Amino acid sequence: MKPIVSDETLHAFVDGELAVAESEALIARMREDSELAQRVCSLRSLRSMVQLAYAQPPVAANRARPAPRRQFMQRCAFGCLVVLAGAGGWALRGIESGAVAAAGPAVATEGYQAVSLAREADPNRVLLHLDSAAPDKMQAVLDRAERLLDEAERQGRAMQLEVVANSRGIDLLRAGHSPHADRMARMKQRHANLQWVACGQSIARFTSEGQKVELLPATRTAPTAIGEIVTRLQQGWTYVRV
Repeated sequence: MKPIVSDETLHAFVDGELAVAESEALIARMREDSELAQRVCSLRSLRSMVQLAYAQPPVAANRARPAPRRQFMQRCAFGCLVVLAGAGGWALRGIESGAVAAAGPAVATEGYQAVSLAREADPNRVLLHLDSAAPDKMQAVLDRAERLLDEAERQGRAMQLEVVANSRGIDLLRAGHSPHADRMARMKQRHANLQWVACGQSIARFTSEGQKVELLPATRTAPTAIGEIVTRLQQGWTYVRV
């Protein structure tokens, strides 16, 4: 009897964090195990959903409408098709981003689709997701976090905000690597309700490649980025992919 595949391994596969050989072995097993394939389909469907993020979160006075059920089901079907297509883990990540965007609804220039599992997205609990080390992306996630927190403070709202980083986005949170360490320390000092969250699966991958990963002070580690995102969505948070 083959051992049960752990949730951590499946999250890593969906996140594109497994090595190609491991991904291929898992895909081969899914072809023979419909229950395992369904578990992966469910995870990939959630991942497809959370990629349809707000470029800026909703404000309290203007609640966002959830995406139509038909559009969501199309994304679920797409996630399952990609899983069963037989591509390797790294290839899946590259294919998915373009294909999901192509399958998504048209987005108005000044409006965006909210992503929340609650009936109404909560503008006072926001999760910003960074998966790139591109300088403009790092700058954007910090600018957005600071803008949201400052605006909430001016309006007298108590906001909870998390910045979760995975893949190369981890560099933002790495001591000796982050180009914004001083700014982040000042932001954390000003806003006690701001949290930095690093993906443990990404850290493990970098460590296996011989890299030493030391995180900035006050950074916590989540087992996987997708797990953290799904948990927050289930709690009613608004998700924003930068």
